[in-house]
Amino acid sequence: MKPLIGIGVVLGLILLWWFWPQKDKISDSEYEVAIALYRVCNQANDEGLARIETLIADAEGAEPDKEVSPLRSIVEMAKLGQWKDAARACREIMDNQVSMLITPMT
Repeated sequence: MKPLIGIGVVLGLILLWWFWPQKDKISDSEYEVAIALYRVCNQANDEGLARIETLIADAEGAEPDKEVSPLRSIVEMAKLGQWKDAARACREIMDNQVSMLITPMT
């Protein structure tokens, strides 16, 4: 009976690890765009948002095999007028990127 409980616990931990939400990774150039997007969201600047959207689309067009940028969903949030939420999401991506660089790989 105890071995079955142990196996169940191990399987549960593996499933938890597998389905745990992953932090978005962005490239160095996307990080620069994220900084600009954060500023645009804080200013609720529609013109700046259109320029950022163009930058993201151009970057995605240059690398068609690459996944869709996580910044795209933030742009969509801002386009809906959710500027504060978009700024928070942008800041979270930037913070995650920095923490991934600081945290040593194990």
